[in-house]
Amino acid sequence: MASLRGKTIALTEARRATELASLVVKLGGVPYSAPAVREIPRRDRRPARIALGLICADAVGVIVFLTGVGARAFLELAAEAGKREVLLRALAGMFVCARGPKPVAVLREAGVRIDLIPKEPTSEALLAELTPIRHLADSVVAVQLYGEDNIALVEGLTACGATVLEIPLYDWALPEDESPLERLVHDLIGGRIDVLALTSSPQVRNVLTVAGRLGAREKLLAALRERVTVAAIGPVCAAALGEVGVTPTIQPVKGTMGALVHAIADHLDRGKAAARS
Repeated sequence: MASLRGKTIALTEARRATELASLVVKLGGVPYSAPAVREIPRRDRRPARIALGLICADAVGVIVFLTGVGARAFLELAAEAGKREVLLRALAGMFVCARGPKPVAVLREAGVRIDLIPKEPTSEALLAELTPIRHLADSVVAVQLYGEDNIALVEGLTACGATVLEIPLYDWALPEDESPLERLVHDLIGGRIDVLALTSSPQVRNVLTVAGRLGAREKLLAALRERVTVAAIGPVCAAALGEVGVTPTIQPVKGTMGALVHAIADHLDRGKAAARS
């Protein structure tokens, strides 16, 4: 098994921070947790209410739940509107997809049957497994969003002929306590971090926002371009880095957080082998 070789790995993920830190320790690294985002309820709930109404009216054939937080928020929205039981009956007649274990847990707790759980908890895997088993042309597919647009999934569904009904339920904001992010910026600039692991584009934007407030944005970017190894999940996160001139050194083939940590270990092992030779 590849090793992180005692390197300090900065983790900006919030929801799975504990799991990721444990994996870093297991692989011989030192975790440095600095959550960069938090979930806040969306102020404008009209689009989600409209989607709820269409689903309860049996106007939607497929629904995709991407996060546990979003699945729970949608059930709570229905309860607030006095439509929870109507929603549950509607879901019983739909093709229900859940991207990963957290939405699965929420839906099963509510007694919702799940028709598709992809082998990998990514939007790409979900789309790849959905399209062969479900005819999407002329179908209405509801997609529960998670703080930002899921462009790849929406475009993929649209390319299959589906009409996509987006369900926006929450947004991503900066953490209430920004001091861990402030320390992260200083430690990245000071050379005390070996690898920065990013899992979403909002994390990139928020780290840079905090650096800007500290008057250290350019110093941080210089560190990320020249000294710090940057690891990123997915093309959207990589594109956000590319917009500021940072190219991630490590991008796992699989779009999961565990795969990201293992890819970092593989990279460090290859680097040591190269130095030895």
